[in-house]
Amino acid sequence: MPSFNVRFIKTVCDDTGHEHRACQATFKVDAASVCAAAQQAESDFCKQKSVRDWTVFADVIELRTPPALPPAWAG
Repeated sequence: MPSFNVRFIKTVCDDTGHEHRACQATFKVDAASVCAAAQQAESDFCKQKSVRDWTVFADVIELRTPPALPPAWAG
């Protein structure tokens, strides 16, 4: 089953009005698809923050597959 690295991101403004992306939470999720990974991460995030809607704390979800490990050298 594939693994996904999931980040919940909120865009915030600093005191000069410049926007910055702030990571609100990260999860590693094992799921059969990107859609299933997003659903699981949303559920986990809501449980962690005790909310029903993750968009209270974040604007977007980023899902990435972890980088592939290089093959081991046969010696």
